[in-house]
Amino acid sequence: MRLLLLALIAPAAAGTQIDLSTRRGVVDTIAAQIERLYVDADTGQKIAARVRMQARAGAYDTIADPLRLGEALTRDLRSVNGDLHLSVRYTASAARGAPPSVLGFADRGQHYALGRVDVLPGNVGYMELMGFSGDAGARDIIVAALKYLEPTSAMIFDLRRNRGGSANLVNFLISHFTGPDTLASVVVKNRGSANGFTRYTLSSVPGPRRTDVPVYVLTSRGTGSAGEDFAFVMKNLKRATVVGDRTAGAGHNVTSVPSGAGFVTGISITRVSDPRTGEEWERVGVQPSVKTDAASALDVAHKLALESLITSAEPTVRRQLELVRDLVTARVAARVVPAPRLSSYTGEYDGGRQVSVVNGVLLYATSAGAMPEQAVAIDDSTFMLSTLSRITFERDALGQMRIRATLPDGSTTTFARRPGG
Repeated sequence: MRLLLLALIAPAAAGTQIDLSTRRGVVDTIAAQIERLYVDADTGQKIAARVRMQARAGAYDTIADPLRLGEALTRDLRSVNGDLHLSVRYTASAARGAPPSVLGFADRGQHYALGRVDVLPGNVGYMELMGFSGDAGARDIIVAALKYLEPTSAMIFDLRRNRGGSANLVNFLISHFTGPDTLASVVVKNRGSANGFTRYTLSSVPGPRRTDVPVYVLTSRGTGSAGEDFAFVMKNLKRATVVGDRTAGAGHNVTSVPSGAGFVTGISITRVSDPRTGEEWERVGVQPSVKTDAASALDVAHKLALESLITSAEPTVRRQLELVRDLVTARVAARVVPAPRLSSYTGEYDGGRQVSVVNGVLLYATSAGAMPEQAVAIDDSTFMLSTLSRITFERDALGQMRIRATLPDGSTTTFARRPGG
């Protein structure tokens, strides 16, 4: 069982066509499956009735392409109540009789949907998860990443492109950030069940257990299902600050059933809710603790993490963290310096330092041939570098351009622009 089928489905063979009789049989089968399995019986009847009404009106009679038929059926299934888990897919493998499966984003060849793992400035851990794999190898990869990031002082989980997957892996990861005393995380109710069952965090985990580290979870409108599960539980357990946009609102567990002729239907079969409040994220999504544009969520969360760390840091460490925060703050502000002003700074300075502008971005290199880096504007004349130094462009007593560099320890030095530079 999975929270969401958002896999890359193998395309139909070129030129595949589905005849009218087969199409009608598939539609009848899907309607009957929805009535029998959908988590809410009354709603299931309404969804099935919608599909049958469309069939009687001839909505599918001219759609011989199986991929387009699946898309049309998916739209009609979702039109009743907006359930994003409802789907109809055609695959060539299913047409050959293979069992329904999720392909393409969560296996070993795709690194089990684990994206970038990094340590951000200020010793903040970063892990991108584009899905929660149900493959047995996924746990080992997650544990390896957690061990690599164990020395970090804060953690950011990036779920902005997370398409869902295994609820078991979600619970596995969450349990590394809660204590050994198990906690109720969600209640799962099947169709016709008054109580359902409660999922608990794990009392034992193979990776580092980090109960006190500050955690931030990045979300977007594209964060779906199992990704929402992680954000929902971590927020409700008060173990994470969710940063970004509200999530997709796909809050049911789903099963995949063959519907004949190569079609596979995803049907919601359970409801998932918080054990303390009864709240669900179906249709409403998980609301962020700090709402911001998804594109800037990483910088915003990074800044929040740094501010949290600054409050308890030793004076020498605090200075470094404050400089990193200033750099990240400048990125969030995204100040745009007028192009003529930027152009006036370009050239070669003492020591072979090179200043250039590419696509409206000021680039700074410490010497000719060195890899240039983007200088982030604090104001129209002062910029921060990844080394946490600041460079300010100013004119000397003779009106010549120079750079005044302020190093992380507060010391300053100047570099004159060379004639003709």
